[in-house]
Amino acid sequence: MKRVKILAISLFVLGQTLSGGASAAPVTLAGMNVDFSFDDALLGLFGTPGVAGNTLFFTPTSFDALSAGGAGSGFDLTKQTINVRVTARDGFNFDSVKLAERGDYLLLGTGATVDVGGQLRVFDLAMPAHDRTAAILPAAPLTMTGFPTQNWSANAMVNVADWTGAKSLNVTLENILVASSVPGSLGFVEKKFAGLDIAVTPVPEPEVTAMLLAGLGLVGFMVSRRRSAAAV
Repeated sequence: MKRVKILAISLFVLGQTLSGGASAAPVTLAGMNVDFSFDDALLGLFGTPGVAGNTLFFTPTSFDALSAGGAGSGFDLTKQTINVRVTARDGFNFDSVKLAERGDYLLLGTGATVDVGGQLRVFDLAMPAHDRTAAILPAAPLTMTGFPTQNWSANAMVNVADWTGAKSLNVTLENILVASSVPGSLGFVEKKFAGLDIAVTPVPEPEVTAMLLAGLGLVGFMVSRRRSAAAV
């Protein structure tokens, strides 16, 4: 009986350990001048990301919305929100966070519609009051009908150049796809690419800053001497 209890407790502890590991899987990917950290168990429809330069990109394969009008009208809404922590390497300041997305869509019949949207939100982890958002907007209306499928693109940008000294940003990406239809029509929209590009600027070296200040001081001195000479 005692052995059975010990075995049961061991299995319970093992189960708790495995379930805990599955719910939290922190991952950090290194970019050129920044690092991206996220929980890969919470990426959902975006799938596994990759990194190129300072861009974290996704190539989802099942992020779509489909509405096929049958007996009545209807719509399909698909959404996913992810959080990414972005840390700048020493010697760099953040300039902006840009989002570029691409995909395709299909409209058949009369009365079907599709759209893409969402929000890009950025805040400074050291100063959460520094919080900015931008709407994700398609570059053109998604209104072309018939085969073949049509391409779409959408963009958003948050400027953070004035957040001097910020070292880590929380980037929240909320994506929404919507398809609607009436009887006899079909609307389909799919996301195939999403890229978060982090623009940074190098922090001036102290020696460069000192030389710049000295140069400005010298220019000011020369201007002052010329004015004094002109006054005489």
